[in-house]
Formats: sequence, structure tokens, C-alpha cells
Amino acid sequence: MPGSVRVCGACRSELIRELAEVPGLAEDLELARTRQVRLGGGTVGGRGTETPLPYNERASEVSAALQAVLNGWARTLAATVQKLHGPTCLDCEHPTCTYIDLGHAPHHRPAHAAHWLHRHADALIRHQDGVKALEDILTAIRNSRRAIDRAPDSMYAGPCSVCDGDLYARPGAAAVTCRWCRDDDNRPLRYEVADRRTQMLHALEEYELTAPEVARALTSLIRPMKPALVHTWVARQKLQPVGLNEAGRMLFRVGDVVDLMLGPEPENHVVAHAISK
Repeated sequence: MPGSVRVCGACRSELIRELAEVPGLAEDLELARTRQVRLGGGTVGGRGTETPLPYNERASEVSAALQAVLNGWARTLAATVQKLHGPTCLDCEHPTCTYIDLGHAPHHRPAHAAHWLHRHADALIRHQDGVKALEDILTAIRNSRRAIDRAPDSMYAGPCSVCDGDLYARPGAAAVTCRWCRDDDNRPLRYEVADRRTQMLHALEEYELTAPEVARALTSLIRPMKPALVHTWVARQKLQPVGLNEAGRMLFRVGDVVDLMLGPEPENHVVAHAISK
């Protein structure tokens, strides 16, 4: 290791991996904080639905701590260089662009700070307090993950039928087990992931949600999609909103969006077959 580096290569790799996970983790924390961990909080037939979980105070606390740690170390690192002004290319690796960007730390959401720190990870591990920075950041990320009971890359697989606890499965997993409940043979209670997702998909059909909420729900249940796709279907007159929410944003019936996603297009037959299995 060069003498200027205070963190080993393995820890540097872990830091980069964990920083890359922050945007998704921050979104999950926000869902937990605002009682949207489950796919509730929308409307069914024009009537509001009860949110299944209480306010997650722990998620709120660790979300604030994560933001404070990331923004704090971003400001500390930015203070080590002369602040320059000038045009820079987004994510450019040219030394001039990198140096100018290093002097302008973000002061907003954890995802922004994590992206900035990810770009300047090598400068961070060369900082005189690089070891402490590594420990603080990794601890904040781990605490955030514990607050939502979520492993890296895991996906929501519905509630347990016995204790109503949230189940999370890794992508591609055929089954998921409840950490708390046991079957008659005293083994962890096991569920088929495909069955759970199909049940959730059917339960969601009558919900009326905004485009971002629809995209978030169906990304985990069918395939990745962006809110822009919903608006594209509206522009092409393939999809019609069913109303507006209190903020004046368009609401869409989830079943209508599902019908378009699993429609007659050739690629959709593959998805429909996978969901039905």
C-alpha cells in the first residue's frame, strides 16, 4: 500500500460497494419512515386505505443519522482542497473536473452525498481521518439496513401469513422464510416467492396510485419500470388516469398498468409466463 493510503484495498472495495447501495437504501428508509413499507396508503375505489404499519420512528432516526454522516464527511473532504469555480463534466474522471468537483460537497439527500463520496472515494481514504470516515459511513449504512430489516439487494416478498412480519427475498430466490414463525416440524415457516408476488399483484389491482408509486410497486413484482413509462402510455392514449390525489397528481388504477405491462407484445408473454409460474 502507498504511504498516503490509510485504508486497505479490501476496505476500500467495501466502502465503494456500500456507497453504491445508499440510493436504494435511502428510498427504502423513506418508505419505512412514511409508513409505506407495505404497498398501502393508496386508494381503492376512491376510498382511502389504512396504512398497515405504524410510523417507523427508528427508520426516521437512522435516516437522519445517515444523512448527517454522509454530508458531514463530504464537507470535511471538500474543505481539504481550494474551492474553484468553472464548468465540470458530470462524473468526468479528468483531474481538473475531479478537483473542481471535490471542492463542492453536496448538502442535500443521502443519495447525492453517497454518489459524491463514491466519486471521491480515493481522496477520502487518503484523508488523515480516512479510517474514522470509513467506520462512520459503514456503521451508518449498516444501522440503516437493520432499521428496515433488509439485506443488500433483497426485495419485498409480502407479509407473513402468521405474524404479519415483512418478508424479504434475494432476487431469483424460489422461497423465503419467516425469521420468527415455525411450522409443525419446528422449521422456519417457508413461502414460495412466486406465489407471494402473485398474491400481492392481484391484491394491488384495484389500488389507485401515482405514477412513481405504481412504478415502485410493479418494479418489485413484475419487472423494472420508470414513472415516465406511465406518462408515455397516457400521451399515447393507452392509459387514462382515474382521478387526482390531494396534491393534484394523477392517480392510475394499478390493474390497468399491469394489463399494459402483460399485454400482447412478444416480450410481455415471457413476463406473464414467469409471473404465472
